Amino acid sequence: MSESVPGTDPGQDPARADAEAVARAVQGDSEAFDELVRRYQRRAVAVAYRLVGDTHAAADVAQDAFVRAYRGLGSLQDRQRFGAWLMRIVSNLALNYRRSRRSGPSVPLNTAFEGAEGFRRASDGVRLAAPPPSDGADVDDLTLAIEQAMEELPEKQRMALTLFSVEGMPQKEVARIMGCSVELVKWNVFQARKTMKVKLARFTD
Repeated sequence: MSESVPGTDPGQDPARADAEAVARAVQGDSEAFDELVRRYQRRAVAVAYRLVGDTHAAADVAQDAFVRAYRGLGSLQDRQRFGAWLMRIVSNLALNYRRSRRSGPSVPLNTAFEGAEGFRRASDGVRLAAPPPSDGADVDDLTLAIEQAMEELPEKQRMALTLFSVEGMPQKEVARIMGCSVELVKWNVFQARKTMKVKLARFTD
């Protein structure tokens, strides 16, 4: 059974809807790409956040990913796989950011969407509205511990766990995004879960 994608007709196959939107966007229909942004905005920011651990950086990564996707639509051969292609771009940009960033505090993911106006068109594609500043709300100890444990995972384990366990993507899809075998995805998820279980043991005792 196909997963429903926000912004599509419930009776329409999401992959086909993506392909149709991509085709229209390639032909110069700006509203078509806006549709794709609406469908994947939240997932793009969520995946980026889980990989970089910072709300503002996640917004920047997602923005960059959509701009790159917008520019590269003509090179996408399988238009029904726009979602997986976009998540590959998001993941690669997020990992590049992690390798080059300076350490800093992270804030909860939900603050990225509170009052956000979404994406606004820029001259070269789209722009993500900046998330509002944190309101200082307390985050419970478990949430902080989970974020810290995720932050300390090796890159591949973090990506596999994020895409498969957090985002609920099929293992085959995760393997395509990561450019590896399904078995390697399974191994990375297993190792990540084992590490997380140890690091969070005090909350399960």
